[in-house]
Amino acid sequence: MQQIEWQDRFNIGVEVVDQAHRKLFAIVQKIMDLYVEKHENKFACVEGIKYFKAYALKHFAEEEAYMREIGYPGYWVHKRLHDRMRRETLPALERALYASDFSTEAVQRFIGVCTGWLTGHIIIEDRAITGLASGEFPFIDPQNELSVINGVILHPLREMFSANIQFDGPFTAKDPIADAQYYELIYCAQQGYKLRFVLIIGEPLLLRAAGQMFGIDFYARNEIVRFALQEIAQNLIQRAAASFGKEPELYQLEEDRFLEFQECRELFRGHGPQYSLLFSVGQDDFALCIDQLPETA
Repeated sequence: MQQIEWQDRFNIGVEVVDQAHRKLFAIVQKIMDLYVEKHENKFACVEGIKYFKAYALKHFAEEEAYMREIGYPGYWVHKRLHDRMRRETLPALERALYASDFSTEAVQRFIGVCTGWLTGHIIIEDRAITGLASGEFPFIDPQNELSVINGVILHPLREMFSANIQFDGPFTAKDPIADAQYYELIYCAQQGYKLRFVLIIGEPLLLRAAGQMFGIDFYARNEIVRFALQEIAQNLIQRAAASFGKEPELYQLEEDRFLEFQECRELFRGHGPQYSLLFSVGQDDFALCIDQLPETA
């Protein structure tokens, strides 16, 4: 696999922050190179992951100090995202690594989650500190479907991928998506109900999107792609909650998996999802289906 490349679009214009981001990407690449590609001993991987965690926590503290120094108005929301990574995501990744004795899948998960989180966080949140991205959430009228779609989905995805993503209207089974992949995520809300999202996306578009995040070429779907997708989805969910004045931690991922075509069809047999949305990127389409599930689901 090629190197995970630092991309100029990740720069926010503050050298101490940009230098830390480049270092974090380099550490993840080293872990991938040593353990996933060359299958070196576990000790090298353990030390690399310890180093990533220590450096990430140091970077969060420095970045938070900079935001306080300049009086950044989005400080508290931004800090809560750091806190979740610090207190929940990184410890969960560590537990999975040790429980599996540092299996290749667990290391790929670590790489995918960390790189997916870094990419989304830098493009959406960190660049907003210096005005390179919009730190303000776009106005959303909950009664206006187009306003919700623009604020919750289109606006952050356009910033994250620098792509002209368009909403084309309702998605139906008659809309062809070649080489479709079906990715299901189920989130649990603090009130007890659950939300199910099913992303339907052609494999070439999926791999191009993942490749843009990592700066490398993917030729097949793997665990790194999956967990990077998971972190993009979590970023969108958190921003959606904040857009409606809710805490970013309102929704927590409970389960995610890639579905076969028949499994996806069974989900909606006898009833369609509450929302079926079709989007386009150039000549490619993707769809998002959203359902609220009963508490017992």
